[in-house]
Amino acid sequence: MSAFDTFVVVDWSGGNQTAAAPAANAIWAATARDGVAEEPRYFRNRLLVEDWLNDLVQAELDAERRLCLCFDFPFAYPAGFAQALTGEDDPFNVWAWFAERVRDAPNTNNRFDLAGELNRALADGRGPFWGNGLARDIPGLPRTMADYANPFPSHRNAEELAPGAFTCWQMSGAGAVGGQVMMGLPVLHRLRRRFAPHVAAWPFEALDKPVALVEVWPSLIRETIAELRQPNEIPDRAQVRVLAQALSRLSPEVLGAMLNDGDALEGSILGLGHKDALRAAALNAQPLSPPPLRNDCFALPAGVDWTPVDDALALLRDRLTPVTGTEEVSLSDALGRVLAGDAVALRSNPPQANTAVDGYGFAGPALEGPHEMPLVPGRAAAGVPFAGRVPPGHAIRVLTGAALPEGVDTVILDEDTTTDGARIAFRGPLKQGANTRRAGEDM
Repeated sequence: MSAFDTFVVVDWSGGNQTAAAPAANAIWAATARDGVAEEPRYFRNRLLVEDWLNDLVQAELDAERRLCLCFDFPFAYPAGFAQALTGEDDPFNVWAWFAERVRDAPNTNNRFDLAGELNRALADGRGPFWGNGLARDIPGLPRTMADYANPFPSHRNAEELAPGAFTCWQMSGAGAVGGQVMMGLPVLHRLRRRFAPHVAAWPFEALDKPVALVEVWPSLIRETIAELRQPNEIPDRAQVRVLAQALSRLSPEVLGAMLNDGDALEGSILGLGHKDALRAAALNAQPLSPPPLRNDCFALPAGVDWTPVDDALALLRDRLTPVTGTEEVSLSDALGRVLAGDAVALRSNPPQANTAVDGYGFAGPALEGPHEMPLVPGRAAAGVPFAGRVPPGHAIRVLTGAALPEGVDTVILDEDTTTDGARIAFRGPLKQGANTRRAGEDM
């Protein structure tokens, strides 16, 4: 399964304390292990969730479990901001800068005043931040984008690749994430400092520590989350539950490919370019349960057995003797006669190695125990071969008589598998070449 034992997804909020009862636009967190998510947790404010995060990280370290801790706000600003703010491009300097200046309490924080202060210092009060959500005016922080001048790019490269993602400069209004970033970076800074040297932040550092801080964006699979949302479930609750469960179902190879992407200066969003894999993991969150292995396409009723071919031939050789001589005749005159010697066909039949059963083909063998393989799109049927190559570790739908696709030498019976359309599960052992026929096996 995954290189991480535990996945936690946190839906952040930049606002003040919310109601005691679970509500939307607050802070939600979900934990998942082995493809199963626990009941999501609701937090009224950031102080409560930070205490919980500290306890969580310590518990995972004590249990010697690798933790992937995911937050749904940008870990860095667009290019140029860190240099203008701190004199260096290091995003961790920005984390520390905000940690020193952000004032956060359950019912109040200084995010709007801090945004105005930055605007006055960086762009004569005309940017890069906009959106004053308070009743009072704040010098340097415009309420709208009118008369707005941003000296930096409006979006990171990651947002450009994620249609619908909002700019981190917007501090208030629908979809605003600017407050989340400003109130979230100090928490990341404190986690990284408190648990050093056990924490690494992606994609700025190599993930060779037991705890990884990772940026996510649940809306990357918004349609899937909506599809899997429970009746009357709060949307924020659904998205942390579905995403945490999906991440914990990714194979190490797929997750590794996701983590290989990213910008060491601007940060990135986990899963960009891998939406289909993330969606498939979310939809297939429950493990498949394969049936008992039979692996016999010629199964007879209980108590009835075939005589093995070699045994049958040995009995024939022992009990039969020639009763007449041999004669060579043309094929057209051979009807009703018994073949006395080998006859050689002009061409092989079947002309190619093919499958003897309906099922799924892959590169064997399969050792004892349960197996799970993703399916490649398409199928191979008699007379309709599969044009591509089946990658190692993948399977393809095959029908009886179909030429074995490139990359396939073994077939599992349809009846011995469980499938959800995207993957199959079955039990081994299965010998290499099982349920296939060699080229020329008939003649």
